[in-house]
Amino acid sequence: MAQKIITHNNLTFILKSIILCFSLISSSHASNNNFSKNINFTYNNKQLDLSLTGETIRQKFFLDIYSMAHYVEQKPTILDNNIYNDILLSSGAKQISMIFLRGLSSDQIQKSLIEGIKLNSTQDEYLKIQPQVKEFMQAIYKDVEQNDSFIIRWLPDGTLVSVFKGKQVCAIKNALFAKTLWSIWLGDQSIVNREALIGQLLTSS
Repeated sequence: MAQKIITHNNLTFILKSIILCFSLISSSHASNNNFSKNINFTYNNKQLDLSLTGETIRQKFFLDIYSMAHYVEQKPTILDNNIYNDILLSSGAKQISMIFLRGLSSDQIQKSLIEGIKLNSTQDEYLKIQPQVKEFMQAIYKDVEQNDSFIIRWLPDGTLVSVFKGKQVCAIKNALFAKTLWSIWLGDQSIVNREALIGQLLTSS
């Protein structure tokens, strides 16, 4: 019986096919969540209107962890190489909306967020925001189930508010902490495809 030999080209094709398959599954998950194009909420007796900038999926080891959408109150006027920094430095309200695609323990979520914070901060910066990091992690004390929602709002006065399944669980006012937390997804060491999070801005430019 002849033995079938897998060549390098065949192996490459197989790997690409597997990756494409996972990408298609991920795209399906993203579209099924139907994130709103526009959102609004009231803060300090003022209505804030935000627009979708993009959405993506957090993956780890080929597993879909959560889908997410990003919103801004003030869209960048110029789309350049510094668009991510422009968003991070903007004083307008911003929001990240997440839908978990699988169950996770609170410990898993905390470890993932701390890793992302450390990736996007210097040692000195991390030491400065450690009290806020600890406070934020204490608010993540419940395990999550598939389809649970988690919202993070960065408000114009610098306050960062977290909402889990419709209930506010945390409010922290510290500009460096808020910027560092946002950098998990929009920073140079983003843990997701950050270009997808500004996709709506790129297509509308």
